[in-house]
Amino acid sequence: MRYIYPVKIVCFCLTLALTSQLWSSSVRAQSVPAPPQLDEATRQLLENSLSVNELDQEIKRIADQQHVAQTKYTTLEKSLVQQEKLLSQARHQADSVLVSYYTGERDDFWALFFSTGSLSGMIAFYDYYRMIIDHDQLLLNDYQEQYTYLTQQRNELYTTATELGEITTNLSNQRTRVASLQQSIHQNLATSSDPEIARQLMNEMNEYWNNIGLYEVKRYFKAIALSMQQFPDYLKSQPGAIQIRGTHYTISIDEQQLNQFLHIQGQLPESFQFKFAQDQLSVHGKEGNLDLDITGHYEIVDQPQNAIQFYVDKLVFNGLQLPDTTCRMLENEFDLGFYPQQIVSYLKATSVTTEPQLMKIELELSLN
Repeated sequence: MRYIYPVKIVCFCLTLALTSQLWSSSVRAQSVPAPPQLDEATRQLLENSLSVNELDQEIKRIADQQHVAQTKYTTLEKSLVQQEKLLSQARHQADSVLVSYYTGERDDFWALFFSTGSLSGMIAFYDYYRMIIDHDQLLLNDYQEQYTYLTQQRNELYTTATELGEITTNLSNQRTRVASLQQSIHQNLATSSDPEIARQLMNEMNEYWNNIGLYEVKRYFKAIALSMQQFPDYLKSQPGAIQIRGTHYTISIDEQQLNQFLHIQGQLPESFQFKFAQDQLSVHGKEGNLDLDITGHYEIVDQPQNAIQFYVDKLVFNGLQLPDTTCRMLENEFDLGFYPQQIVSYLKATSVTTEPQLMKIELELSLN
C-alpha cells in the first residue's frame, strides 16, 4: 500500500515542532494544532507509533516495579535466614525451660523454700524464684514472638515472589506487544511512497504527545478527580437526588446534573460533555484544536474501601486510540470515583447502573 502525504501534513509536522517549543499556558487552547484529515493507513501508522511510545513508558514503569520487588525479595530472603537462626536459638532455650518443668527441676525450689528456716530467708528465696519464673516466661514469649514473626516473613516473601513473577510476566507481555507493533510499523514504512516523511510525522506526533498532549489529558483528568471529591456534598444539596427507604438509599444522577457540576466545579470547557449510555459513560471534549474521547464504566469496589470507581475502557486523542496501559496509568494517578461514606456514615454502595441519560446507585446502611 502506498501513502499520500500532502503538503498540509508536512506543515502540520513543522507546526507541532514549533508548538512544543513555544507552548505556554496562556495560549494553550490556541496553540494545539488540529489533526489533519488522514487516510486510514496513515492514521493506523501514527496510532501504532503512539502506542509503541506509550508502551515504552509502561515498560519503564514495570521495570522500576521489578527492581523494587527484586530488592524487597532479596532483603526478605536475607532477613529470613537470620530470623531462622534466632528462632533456632529461642527454640533451644524454650526447650530447656519446658524440660526443666517436665522433669520436676523447678519443684525442687519449693523444698528449698520451706527449708530456709526464717521469714526473711523465705522472702529472699521467693524473690529469687520469681526472677527465675519470669525469665522462663520471657524465654517462652520470645520464642512465640520469633515464631510468629518468622511466619509473617515467610508469607511476605511468598507474596513478593508471586508479585515479582506477575511483574516479570507483564514486562514480557508488553515487550512482545511493542515488538509486534514495531514490526507492523516497519512493514508499513517499507511500502510507503515517502518513508522519511512518514518517520518525521510519527516523531512529531510522539513529541507532541509527550510534551503537550499527555499534559493536557492529565489536566482534564485532574480537574475531574478534584471535582469528584466534592460530588457527595453536591448530591446532598440536590432535591430528590437521594431517596431513602428505610435502610436503603437510591441516588439518581442525570446527565444535566453531572455536566453542570463538572463545568462549574471543575471549570471544564462547555464543549466537554458527559453522556450516560447502557453500562457506559462517555466524554467528548474539544478545546482549541485538541480533541479527546473517553469511554469507561463504573464498578463497585470494596478494597481498600467501598467506593464507586470509574474505569477507563478507551481513550482517543486527536483521532488516535491510546493503548490500555495509558488508561491504567491515568486510573492509578487520578481517582475519578466517589465514596458513599461521604454522604452518610456507614453507607455502602451495593450496585451501580447507567442507562441513557441516567445513572443510579443503590446503597444500604452497613455497620460492618
